[in-house]
Amino acid sequence: MKNDYIVKKLYISFVVVSILSALTATAGMLIDNIIVGAFLGDEALGAMGIIGPISLIFSAFGNICSGGGTAKASQALGKGDTQKMHQIFSITMIFVLVSGALLTIVGLTYSTQIAQLLGAQESLLEPSVDYLRGYFLGAIPTIMTTALIGFVKIDGSPRLPLLCIIVMTVVNIILDVLMVTVFDLGMFGMALATSLSYCMAVLTALTHFTKKTATLRIIKPKQIIKELGSMITTGAPTAISRICDTIKVMVLNNMLVTIVGIGSVTALNIRTQANNFFGAFIMGLAQASVPLVGMFYGEEDQSALKDTLKNTLKLGLFMNCFVAILLVLGAPLFVNMMNITDLTTKQMSISAVRLFAVGMPFTLINLALMSFYQSTKNTGMATMICVLQSLVYTTLLASILIRPFLDMGVWMAFFGAECFTILTTLISTIVYKRKFPRNLEDFMRMKEGFGTKQEDKLEISIGNNMNELMTISQGIHKFGKGRNISEKLLNELSLCIEEMGSNIIKYAFHPGEKKWFDIMILDKEDSLIVRLRDNGAAFDPTKFLIENPNSEEFYGIRIIQGLASDMQYRRSLDLNNLIIKLNKF
Repeated sequence: MKNDYIVKKLYISFVVVSILSALTATAGMLIDNIIVGAFLGDEALGAMGIIGPISLIFSAFGNICSGGGTAKASQALGKGDTQKMHQIFSITMIFVLVSGALLTIVGLTYSTQIAQLLGAQESLLEPSVDYLRGYFLGAIPTIMTTALIGFVKIDGSPRLPLLCIIVMTVVNIILDVLMVTVFDLGMFGMALATSLSYCMAVLTALTHFTKKTATLRIIKPKQIIKELGSMITTGAPTAISRICDTIKVMVLNNMLVTIVGIGSVTALNIRTQANNFFGAFIMGLAQASVPLVGMFYGEEDQSALKDTLKNTLKLGLFMNCFVAILLVLGAPLFVNMMNITDLTTKQMSISAVRLFAVGMPFTLINLALMSFYQSTKNTGMATMICVLQSLVYTTLLASILIRPFLDMGVWMAFFGAECFTILTTLISTIVYKRKFPRNLEDFMRMKEGFGTKQEDKLEISIGNNMNELMTISQGIHKFGKGRNISEKLLNELSLCIEEMGSNIIKYAFHPGEKKWFDIMILDKEDSLIVRLRDNGAAFDPTKFLIENPNSEEFYGIRIIQGLASDMQYRRSLDLNNLIIKLNKF
């Protein structure tokens, strides 16, 4: 019987790093908000709310790299095409430099006009412009941090992003305080400190390429326009979501200033900061699935895709419900961190944060599905979810609810948008499947012909136990009964799995540890394909034969190599993948 042990372990290993990675494009501004509130007062904090959408623009470009670039690279990894992976990485770096340079030039040239477009008026205009000028100086390192974190994670440095975040945070806090208290540079200094902290994060991420295990490299890319277009298309839903968030905040800022007052703009900023920080649990849990889904989609492994989506929703809902409860109870404490002095503004902020917390589990469902569709080339569904959730439903509901309920109407609109988006996805799936969805496979919406039919494959999970491995022969012969598979081939198949499985237990797993490895047998027209996957230490049997040509210890592997028409090994996302092909004729 197949279980989800490997997929679950792999997904969990990505979650913490992904949560921290989700903070990269917005953590700097969150820190700035806290220090601005402590040193520069409510008016400067209001200006931070006005220019907040700019961090979302930076995040949009970063998400094209981390969502589109790493998803495409993972798909190439799943197919064993390392050259394609290098090409995508190279094109991503070109995109970072070009887009970052353009943002810097436009931002510095039109800082005043951008601040006015975002809603900065009267006393809020000058501090907004000052911050924008310092912030746009860091466009390249901010976007590059997000891109590099995504790529080093799939290239064997899953913990390095955590170090990048720590370095960035510490440097940002120190420089923020120095800029305000020592150099007296005000809002410009705050933004400059953030830009410099991202430069340090980039330098930290680049240490990955000093490791012997690093495989990524810059090459002369081919078909740049085609590959870039594909990468942007794949990453578009996440980027569009950020752009929609930017437009949404601009619309809501103007709506709140006109109908409720300036204090409500500050409250919206506090809600945005709660989203930037606590929303990282949502975005991180969803984005942790992207490299896994991309790789499994490249392998056309429908079972692993289902396990990934199941674990994303299961763990995601559990964690977000837990965090949501804490945030509902601790909303006053979070708001007090911003040092708001006006009591009315403080109360509006607490209500905004609490309603954000209530909507967190619903947001997780939307983002988990969006990330899954994004990584399986279902761009239409992913885009629909992000546009409806991020912009259409929120602004529509806010315009209806703001006059009767004032600021509460806007906070209610955010929650309503999540619910209506889930309902729309459900209705869309009913129309697509022509039935009410009863399981996760229905929501996955895989195209006809994707992967191998269930009746043409056998999937088994084996514990690292030699006795358990020896019992697999019975299941293999039962699978082959009634098929065009000879008894001789079934015996060879059993021998392959028993021999390779025993070597996995011996060399990939440590003595005494309880682990599982997955076996998939595909019955093709002219061959049997066997794939063994485990999450143990790197173990390449083909390399063992080359390094030990005369050793009797690996005699069994040599026999299997002689029986197989093809035998390939690759190490992907800390998983060993061994594929053996046995011809039928």
